[in-house]
Amino acid sequence: MGQSTNNPKRKMWTIIIAAAVVVVGLCCVLIRTLSKGCAKESPSSDLDLAGIEQSDTTGVEGEINENFVQLTPEFIEAIQKYDDLSLFSEGYAAVCKNGKWGYIDKTGREVIPCQYDWANPFHEGLASVRISYDSGYGFIDTTGCEVIRHRPEIEIPGEFSEGLVVVINEYNDHFFVLDKEGRKVFQGAYGDGPYVPYTSIGMGPFANPAYIEKFIDGKLYIPKGESGYKVYNAEGKKVKDVSDSEMERITKRTIAGQAQTFTHTLYTGKMYGTETAELYLWGVKDANGKIIIPAEYDQASIYLWPKEIDLSNGVIPVVLVEYGELSFLQRQAIFIPGEGSKEYHGYVDLKGHDTFPKGLKGRCKKSRLRAIELYKATEAAEEAEAEAARAVAETSKAVTNALGDDVAVAADE
Repeated sequence: MGQSTNNPKRKMWTIIIAAAVVVVGLCCVLIRTLSKGCAKESPSSDLDLAGIEQSDTTGVEGEINENFVQLTPEFIEAIQKYDDLSLFSEGYAAVCKNGKWGYIDKTGREVIPCQYDWANPFHEGLASVRISYDSGYGFIDTTGCEVIRHRPEIEIPGEFSEGLVVVINEYNDHFFVLDKEGRKVFQGAYGDGPYVPYTSIGMGPFANPAYIEKFIDGKLYIPKGESGYKVYNAEGKKVKDVSDSEMERITKRTIAGQAQTFTHTLYTGKMYGTETAELYLWGVKDANGKIIIPAEYDQASIYLWPKEIDLSNGVIPVVLVEYGELSFLQRQAIFIPGEGSKEYHGYVDLKGHDTFPKGLKGRCKKSRLRAIELYKATEAAEEAEAEAARAVAETSKAVTNALGDDVAVAADE
């Protein structure tokens, strides 16, 4: 009797438990499926973020080093107090304030006070600086600590390469090779040859001291004199001589090897020209010749050789001029800003963004056009005055000749 009455209850509980197991199982499967779906989506999201970060960081160039400079509002505000700005090198740029030079980092923060009469770029962590024009040069590290003391015999400083630097004395007839502790490794005579391949204009945007030879693949090439080069190894042993033509080939190979660094070229757009001179604006093209910075700046960082420029730090120093007058420098056959002109120094990045207010750029453009028209009008007035003077001279000459003829006729009579 008891067994027959309990059977229906057992069946009911069995059905309930089975149903519960099925429900729990279905929930587990559902949770697992959803979990897998989320897991699949998550890496995809991370990749997208990584892609965005890379795009923002690399910008135009594709591969930018850790010293990449961003033209943030804070950076732009920080550089306004300087009278002159230079190229960034290894994350630092020399800047001038009240006639003295110091250094800023890539954020615009002044890390070495403006206390030098001249300051050059950092290479291999060291930069040459000059306290005064009669002190000679010394070398400092990125903290401002003097690593190689100032010496009067260091009149023309080179840049460190392969742990060594070449400097030239004040008479320009001897060179010295120093290591990073300032020890003299070796020295020799320096000839004033006709072809100096590694000389460039490099530190500031425009007028700069020349750099001299540096070590390339463990070798140093020093001009012998009228022609030819002496070749030294890093220990100072002369290994051979090379001709000017061979030196030129070596230089071209070296420049070709720098192609990954020197990927951009300065170009000019003519603003105004005469038979004797022209006024140009400066811009930048990439390795394929595509314009990435329009020619709208009055001055830009210039290299004599190689023509290409290193923009791996992401910015280039440029200058806008608010013209008072336009002057013609006859000795160099160029136009320069004249009386009443004012220069504004800043940077432009690889996307064409710069540190100048839009209003200032508009003012400078108008002043440039106005100065050109004023120069044309002055030239025309001077030409008209000269023409009038020539006409007066011709008339005077004709009158004199006529009077002379009258006097001669009277004498004959």
